[in-house]
Amino acid sequence: MSLSARRVTLPAITPIVLQKRVIKVYSEDETSRAVEVPSDITARDVCQLLILKNHYIDDHSWTLFEHLPHIGLERTIEDHELVIEVLSNWGMEEENKLYFRKNYAKYEFFKNPMYFFPEHMVSFATETNGEISPTQILQMFLSSSTYPEIHGFLHAKEQGKKSWKKIYFLLRRSGLYFSTKGTSKEPRHLQFFSEFGNSDIYVSLAGKKKHGAPTNYGFCFKVQA
Repeated sequence: MSLSARRVTLPAITPIVLQKRVIKVYSEDETSRAVEVPSDITARDVCQLLILKNHYIDDHSWTLFEHLPHIGLERTIEDHELVIEVLSNWGMEEENKLYFRKNYAKYEFFKNPMYFFPEHMVSFATETNGEISPTQILQMFLSSSTYPEIHGFLHAKEQGKKSWKKIYFLLRRSGLYFSTKGTSKEPRHLQFFSEFGNSDIYVSLAGKKKHGAPTNYGFCFKVQA
């Protein structure tokens, strides 16, 4: 018995070439540095690159910030986010900037989660006996079945209105809600305010000046483009 030879043609392999972009990153003293990066670079990779180029000590606090001066907002770009995607959402005429500076609270949520869950502002889906350890709090927060509810008063302003109102809000896994009747948590009194799957959270840098806010500290949700 003989075996006949067969010719097998393999499909051509097209090499994947990642495009490179030049980004400008500012320091706190407003000096800037242009860096050539691949299109799939993350915020953490940019931080590591700048740490090496500037011969800084990596103390896990170096952070990349997105700064939007025209509306007075700023946010921490998460480690996993693609920097080029962040830049692609900027308008052509906007003078937005990337800042590279230290943020000592960058990983504080994971180190000391109890600071983010004051007892008087947290409700758990199940009863807990005794004190809850920081590890348990973090596990509850990240779990899909035992997400804690955080509640409290915030000042909020409706779109198109000038006055701010003190309203009772509830933060749940499904989003942020506010009560239309005091501190009631009844479903008929809760109104949906925002979800987080397609939004970024920004800190207000000039809330009193730009929006007449009652406090210096504020935050807002900005829908991703």
